[in-house]
Amino acid sequence: MSAVHPSIARSPVPDTAENLPTVCVLCSHNCGLRVDVEDGRITEVRADESNPITQGYLCNKAFQITHYVEHAQRLEYPMRRSDDGSFERISWKTAISEIAEKLLAAREHSRQAIALTGVGGQANHMDGPFALSFLGAAGSKRWFNALAQEKTQHFLIDHWLFDLSPSVWFHADLDQCTYLLTMGTNPRVSNRGHNSNETFKRIVEDENVTLVVVDPRETETTRGADTHLRVKPGTDAYLLLGMVATLVENEGLVDAGFLQSKTKDFEILRKALAAVDIDEMSRHCGLTREEIVGTARDYAQAERGAIMFDLAVEQIPFLALISYLIRVLSILTGNVGQPGGNTFIETAAPPELSPKRFEEPVRTVASGIRGISAMGGAPMFSPTLVPEEILVDHPDRIRALIVEGANPVLSFSDANAWKQARERLDLLVVIEPTMTETAELADYVLPTTCGYESWQVAGFPKRSPQIDVQVRPPVVAPRGEALPEPEIYALLAEAMGLVPEPPAKLFELAEDFDEPGGVAAYFAELQSAAGGSQANVLFWAYRSLGPKLQAPSLVAVFAQAISNAFGRREAVLRVLGSEWQEANPFELAAEIYRRILAHPEGVEIARLEEGHNLEDHMGYEDGRIRMAPETMIAEIGRAIETEPATDPDYPLVLSNGLRTRWTANTIQRNPVWRKGRGPHCALNLSVADAEALGVGTGDRVRVSTRRGSVLLPAAIDKKLREGHVWIPNGFGARYPSGENGELELQGANLNELSDATDRCPITGTPHHKYTLCRVERVA
Repeated sequence: MSAVHPSIARSPVPDTAENLPTVCVLCSHNCGLRVDVEDGRITEVRADESNPITQGYLCNKAFQITHYVEHAQRLEYPMRRSDDGSFERISWKTAISEIAEKLLAAREHSRQAIALTGVGGQANHMDGPFALSFLGAAGSKRWFNALAQEKTQHFLIDHWLFDLSPSVWFHADLDQCTYLLTMGTNPRVSNRGHNSNETFKRIVEDENVTLVVVDPRETETTRGADTHLRVKPGTDAYLLLGMVATLVENEGLVDAGFLQSKTKDFEILRKALAAVDIDEMSRHCGLTREEIVGTARDYAQAERGAIMFDLAVEQIPFLALISYLIRVLSILTGNVGQPGGNTFIETAAPPELSPKRFEEPVRTVASGIRGISAMGGAPMFSPTLVPEEILVDHPDRIRALIVEGANPVLSFSDANAWKQARERLDLLVVIEPTMTETAELADYVLPTTCGYESWQVAGFPKRSPQIDVQVRPPVVAPRGEALPEPEIYALLAEAMGLVPEPPAKLFELAEDFDEPGGVAAYFAELQSAAGGSQANVLFWAYRSLGPKLQAPSLVAVFAQAISNAFGRREAVLRVLGSEWQEANPFELAAEIYRRILAHPEGVEIARLEEGHNLEDHMGYEDGRIRMAPETMIAEIGRAIETEPATDPDYPLVLSNGLRTRWTANTIQRNPVWRKGRGPHCALNLSVADAEALGVGTGDRVRVSTRRGSVLLPAAIDKKLREGHVWIPNGFGARYPSGENGELELQGANLNELSDATDRCPITGTPHHKYTLCRVERVA
């Protein structure tokens, strides 16, 4: 047994154990795992058949999680940069004291001078409540998160159309659809959706389901499709405009009764779409008019039509318009909120609507781009915007940046801009398990536990109508003096004086927490004493109640159990059973919490009622969908007037960062985890483009954009169309050589090619999947 810091767990962590439940942290699917541990190391990994969410499903990457836990760049102690650029080990007391002093100095310029980038790895979301409570207590709303590199446009569109809670997701019902239009994803490799390989095998084999895949490439998913629409890369907006215009032109293809009873402002949308020339849209996207019109008709006439979408339509021009048009298609055909269509699915956080949601949003000072609430109430910004927010000449510019659970220099747009902006910062603090490329630039590096060394939870949507939770304990002890993120934020908040000492009464009530009425008494006193401060509530509970739980961070889980007991009572009772019918909300919360901890393999805590999915999630009091948000009507006009971007100096379209079976997120740094035939990081180009350039497989090429260039080996992809090239994601780390320990670049840092200004003007989301480039053979 290994004794650990009390912020990690109240009990020692076993050095040797078998069949411990956990999850894979290498993508957002979070497949359930069982692991064996020997001498404090994970020695065996297998699928967890008892996991109610993934039910034994697994991809090849999960077997390599040991390389995420154990590698040469793990951090063990707080580090401070010296004048000569080297790092020296310091104590936690010194680190927290000095960082707090510097954060307070930055705050004297402006409360918005402190910013937070990151939070929440792929399955490690226990940090979120503590990080955002700390930031809020500091008086700042400058939160830049990786989700806003991909998906916040969906939350914004859903807010405009439905007044939807930002904790709810718009999702294709893959189980009940009879027609599935799949865009921007190769789920049989990327694991998009629920147990994607099994799901798509079933769909392909079901003669009652039509599968249509929109993709410039031939992929593992297009091979099983009934129809493959091979659009030009990055032109999906024009396909969707043509489809929507087809439906509106042909009244027999729309659900007139649904539009009349459930929508508002359809005539404004109709007028905007009248300017769409389907032949012109066809030319832009590289499909025939018949393909566009026929797809629209088939989708509209299907019994139950759904649309699945992911990254390759979320990082291209007109990405917000694409999000809007997907929903318009679902609405026009009456598929929205219906079984087999696109439905609203919930997470463990019950839906809430802020009374301030229609007020003027917080905006960046350099570009005026709005913050968007996603996965909860806090507005987030695209990290693409951070460098200019540091460099801008403005009183509220960012002066102190905390980076946690992220590696901006490698993972976010425009590595060159990040390096330039770092020189203007007064303070850069990195909270990480690893000495990353960004950590190498920091003033202070604080070591935190990895996803298997502390209590953790993932907040991504799982199933529907089930509401599932998987809170998992540590399976191995942490390295050195690493602390979990909640403890680090608590220490910083206390050192800065952002939260006072918890009242003595809370410690007294915590002693009787397990007694009848103890939960209600404790939380009633906590809410009363906190005076409306979210930071006081969380950090006081962390210090007073936390030591009585298996880990202090679990106060956030108990708080979520209370939210479910109050906000989802009937849904909770469907799972707990009729014997809990007379229980008060705090008794329900205690039972929810007990079940969560009793089932680290995952457990259902609530089940939503089916049959009125749309009505249950509409926020507008009149129950009508707003069909014509002003910004989207303007985007329709802009798209109609805009040709796909081209540049004779950069004639190829680069999809920057595709997923393969042997790429993962950049947390997987040690390259030895990759198997299969290499090279794993190569420029993939078509046969025609390779011949034109005189390039063969394995030849060295230079890929250049207006922002930078990288050198890579070439790989000929016979499934690519001419003019389209791609590079896989997950590379660019500098990892110690096995021979001499010197740092060696693994593949290429693709964000040396990206430009922070090449982005959506509405959300700041980058156009990584439509980057104009030039390729040259290198002797």
